[in-house]
Amino acid sequence: MKNQRVTYSGMNLAKDPKRQQRKSKGGKSSISVTEEEITQVELNFQNATLDLQEKEKTCYYKFSLLSPGKLTAEILAVICIVLVGSVLKMILIARIPLKLNSSSQTIRTQKAYDCGRCPEEWFTYSTNCYYIGKEFKTWDESVTACASNNSSLLYIDNEEEMRFLGSLSKQAWIGVFRNSSHHPWVSRNGSTFKLKIEETIYGKHHCAALDSLTLQSAGCGSSKTYICKHKI
Repeated sequence: MKNQRVTYSGMNLAKDPKRQQRKSKGGKSSISVTEEEITQVELNFQNATLDLQEKEKTCYYKFSLLSPGKLTAEILAVICIVLVGSVLKMILIARIPLKLNSSSQTIRTQKAYDCGRCPEEWFTYSTNCYYIGKEFKTWDESVTACASNNSSLLYIDNEEEMRFLGSLSKQAWIGVFRNSSHHPWVSRNGSTFKLKIEETIYGKHHCAALDSLTLQSAGCGSSKTYICKHKI
């Protein structure tokens, strides 16, 4: 670029020898100065144009480095992230109604007790609600099942209640047990149980069950139905 500038300036000076002679005599020529400035501006403009073209080429090369395959992979990655987010959102939304239904069921059960009515699938006798389990469970499992329904494994207050419930269910656990054959039968609330319990195998069984119209001892690990009770 410097060689081009020198040649171009020499050609301009050769076109007008009179102006150069006037300048050598000591006189200042505003015209010669103006032409030199114009020449310099033109050269600077050409240099700027070339620099701009080089920058445009460089920019083009940089954008060209992003191959179509890489661009496609990045687009697919973004789409994958969006889809995963959508699936997670749908799963969370689906789980919310289940929690709401469970809470609603608990609220309905509590309201049923509060309003003096028994929940669905329960029945009323005197001032109590009763539920006969549909599954066979051990004595401990029956205690847990009744507790989960905000009730207690059946405790019998009198013989009339025993006969009524015995007519509805056979071989059902009640909330009576003993620690050993040397200990008395007690209810789960700690009070001594007063009704008679027949020994099936003397001294071997430590849990009690309702068997039709009688109460019998039974092995705590055996499976039977159970009766839950809740006062209204």
